[in-house]
Amino acid sequence: MLAAAVCIAAQVASLPPARLIPPPPPADLDALVAKDLAADLAAARRCLLENGVAAARRRDAAAALARAAGTGEAGAIAAVMDAIVECAGTCGATRDLADLLVSMAAEASKDPAAIERLSTAARDAASPLRMVALRTLAAMAPEARPDAVRSVAVRTIALKAVPGAMKYDVTEVRAAPNEVLEFVMENPDSMQHNLLITAPGKMPEVGVACDKMGETIEGKGRQFVPDLPSVLAAMGLVDPGRTGRVFWVVPDKAGTYPFVCTYPGHWRTMNGKIKVTAPAPG
Repeated sequence: MLAAAVCIAAQVASLPPARLIPPPPPADLDALVAKDLAADLAAARRCLLENGVAAARRRDAAAALARAAGTGEAGAIAAVMDAIVECAGTCGATRDLADLLVSMAAEASKDPAAIERLSTAARDAASPLRMVALRTLAAMAPEARPDAVRSVAVRTIALKAVPGAMKYDVTEVRAAPNEVLEFVMENPDSMQHNLLITAPGKMPEVGVACDKMGETIEGKGRQFVPDLPSVLAAMGLVDPGRTGRVFWVVPDKAGTYPFVCTYPGHWRTMNGKIKVTAPAPG
């Protein structure tokens, strides 16, 4: 088992109340995203935080806020981090904001202030930025990572969707508390699949929520990822012939953590277990 260089146990306490699906986009979404964000900073802030805003428009909003503050590209990165902290898992944009920050990893690697903030968050178990900070640092070129996290060991778990079977070819993974895992899923099947990691005993709750998402217009747009605190990590839908990745820090609490495909109807057969066992004393 590989030991992480910093204490990075996953934070699962004090999560927001469960919602079966994220809140709907605002009624004025079309008008909101059409606004001149440079001239309307309130609209720019809303574009960062509201559900249903495209990633490119969120990036535009962050850039508009940075220009207004005179902070340039570095300010845009800070604006996204500020929005994640403000959202703190309670708004529909939580995962979209996290994905946006990860997509800005190359820019963040050139900004000393961003590097310092991400490094600090990665080592702070209570920080709402912690998981996305680790993801963003991991997305940087190894030589660009700060010394404090450069040597964090990441173990890759490679698995495939079994064609025509609605199963993964790997159904059990053993891990140590605080270990950093990257699941890499190849999809040679003819249909889409994803991979979510849930809290112990919560796979049925998540699966039923995803089946209900299949009945909504918004479900597929949300990658069939329900806005539930029992969802600890999520890989979006992976198209046939493509490969998906999700980065996860193993919690420090021993237990069995399910991983599951939440495309509606798949979860009952397409799942596996991550068995987290505390090391023997001494």
